[in-house]
Amino acid sequence: MNNRSEQLVPHFDRLPDPEQIGQMATWLAQAGLESLELTNEAAGLKLRIRVEQAAAAITAPLTGVASQPNDGAGRVAVKTPYFGHLCLIHPLRDTPFAPVGTKVTQGETVALLTLDSLQVPVPAPVSGTVVDVTGQPGALVGYGAAIMQIQPD
Repeated sequence: MNNRSEQLVPHFDRLPDPEQIGQMATWLAQAGLESLELTNEAAGLKLRIRVEQAAAAITAPLTGVASQPNDGAGRVAVKTPYFGHLCLIHPLRDTPFAPVGTKVTQGETVALLTLDSLQVPVPAPVSGTVVDVTGQPGALVGYGAAIMQIQPD
């Protein structure tokens, strides 16, 4: 694993606080996932979070999360479809996915979310020009977090 990838993987050398575990369970339910497992064999740690399907129905629905307009200027927020550490730079090319001024097409990957070895693409909800990047590289973001703005074509 190269240094850039190691920086994107969260350190799991101690168990998270109960509030953090609760937040992860909420994100799992919102993303429609049933479980998450984190393991650090060297430290002898294993955390498994399971979410009941009934809890997923109580949380905010997934539909429309990534394509809601964010302000009166017609900009569209790019929102995360999952939770994890935000990766704005392509891990294999060391180039940004979509810096300000980049033209993107609907569905194009504009960022990644990483959690351990899992990588989830963040797609552009519309075609247009990236006008603002608000997400911070490496930050732990939750489901539905706005990470950038696109001015539609």
